[in-house]
Amino acid sequence: MPRIGHSRAASGRSAFRVFAPLRESIAIVLEPGGERLPLVEDEFGYWTAELPALPHGTLYRIEVDGRRVPDPASRCQPQGVHGPSMVVDIEPARSPGWRGVPIDDAVIYELHVGTFTPEGTLAAAAGRLEHLRELGVSVVELLPIAAFPGERNWGYDGVYPYALHRAYGLHADLKATLERAHALGIAVILDVVYNHFGPEGHYAGLLAPYTKQAHTPWGAAINLDGEFNYGVREFFLENARYWLEDVGFDGLRVDAASMMFDTMPVHLLRELTDLARGIGQRQDREVLMIAEHLRNNRHVTSPAGFGFHSQWNDDLNHAIFACLTGETQRHYMNFGSFEDVVDALRRGFVLDGTRLDRYHRYFLGTDAATTRGTEHVVHLQNHDQVGNRPLGDRMITSYGRDKALLGITAVFASPFVPMLFMGEEYGETAPFLFVADFSEPALVEGVREGRKADFGFGEVEPPDPHDPASFEASKLQWARAPAPQGRRIRGYYRSLIALKRSGALGPRDRGAVRVSADTHDRIVTIDAPRTRTVLNFGDRALDWQPPAGATVLLRSFDEGLRGLPPFGAVVLQLPSPDGKETRP
Repeated sequence: MPRIGHSRAASGRSAFRVFAPLRESIAIVLEPGGERLPLVEDEFGYWTAELPALPHGTLYRIEVDGRRVPDPASRCQPQGVHGPSMVVDIEPARSPGWRGVPIDDAVIYELHVGTFTPEGTLAAAAGRLEHLRELGVSVVELLPIAAFPGERNWGYDGVYPYALHRAYGLHADLKATLERAHALGIAVILDVVYNHFGPEGHYAGLLAPYTKQAHTPWGAAINLDGEFNYGVREFFLENARYWLEDVGFDGLRVDAASMMFDTMPVHLLRELTDLARGIGQRQDREVLMIAEHLRNNRHVTSPAGFGFHSQWNDDLNHAIFACLTGETQRHYMNFGSFEDVVDALRRGFVLDGTRLDRYHRYFLGTDAATTRGTEHVVHLQNHDQVGNRPLGDRMITSYGRDKALLGITAVFASPFVPMLFMGEEYGETAPFLFVADFSEPALVEGVREGRKADFGFGEVEPPDPHDPASFEASKLQWARAPAPQGRRIRGYYRSLIALKRSGALGPRDRGAVRVSADTHDRIVTIDAPRTRTVLNFGDRALDWQPPAGATVLLRSFDEGLRGLPPFGAVVLQLPSPDGKETRP
């Protein structure tokens, strides 16, 4: 059976398969000549044909009952979301001997291709992978790279799930990036959006009912359980297979999975993880599946549930950030106390169904006691936590180095999977602003006003998302990395990562981590078999000394300071119970 959209048949000819169950005629129209190649419908509403081989670079559109539109399953949109689609021959990444990275060894680094480097391309990003290898990162997570309107976007407004965004480079660049990462021992996973289409350039709805009346915060929900849902489901399942098998990614991060409304007997989320497991088994490699569900539900990672390896857990971020900064607006309104930090470190979920989520106005979550440490991805910052602030400011910019290093130490000392946001490892201060590049005036104005309404705190007005200056301001300032403070912070992160990956700091076995707290002095102590981490969440210095026989492995503050300074963190090597020396 041919794949969705264009593919190469075994004969070398071009095969097309288009789902359009309610249409009278479907044809492929070649450009610029206008040659029309009709497709034939089967009983399920799929229109197919095997045609003479179309060479790489051939431009075409789909004619739907006389109207010519781009192919929703296009692999390339060289002239933007409204232009013709292009036939592309894609070779998967070839990395002999590569077996991937297990979730037990995952230290994730989230990056946005457009702002990660001055060039904003995959080729340029590949040139920075050595930096990540030296840091100790084992998994890179790319924000969505599927084609979106204009030049600038976070990627969550994509409308061609199969097409690589043209400003990021060619498929050959993506292949080279994956192969380079694998050569350095780094897995690469892709953020995919299966809960909505972007607001401009979405033509799939002309072919079939791809969306339904239910709404997400970003538009109409995907039709996973209504009439003709089988074709819609296949479109997204095939997309996952395409990125994992045809392209060669090492896994997927599924965006806003709780907004994928599905009442069918087997939820699409479970079908996605089953598909990924099958690919991993056939190819003898790890294929990681991570969900952004944000409902604190252990069903997401349960083998009897959706079966993801892990899910994003924002509670530790929210608890640490609110406690250290005093911010309690929007999603921070459920947090703020020192006890929340302790609960997040001990239990995983703070919002576990026992108290009202005041932001969403419902009881949220389940008890995380039966989950493993690897089932939670935690962070101090990510694209949402930074980018959805009105000024896109990072923690180190607004609240200083001490609080930022204290917070990230808590993240790594937890038994969970740590994730970094690009640049934080050397103290980046450039903002990460929301950016877009829509062409429809009403949409442009709507986005501007929406950001003001949704994310404006007090009298602060967010920068214009459509101003190219917002995009340029968000690019990492790599010159900061080799500067004295950049080197010091990067050295600290490198040590945290090395200790984490060795199992000495925050071992992934939750039973091996014991969290205790002194609520009077606001001290958290995290004990593991080989280390003790002491975190001062208070604003005063404490007369503190390491216990007898302990060795300081890492401190977040200058060596000349005595005791434990405000917002200071220290990691100790503990003496062995039998008196023998142990090394992390």
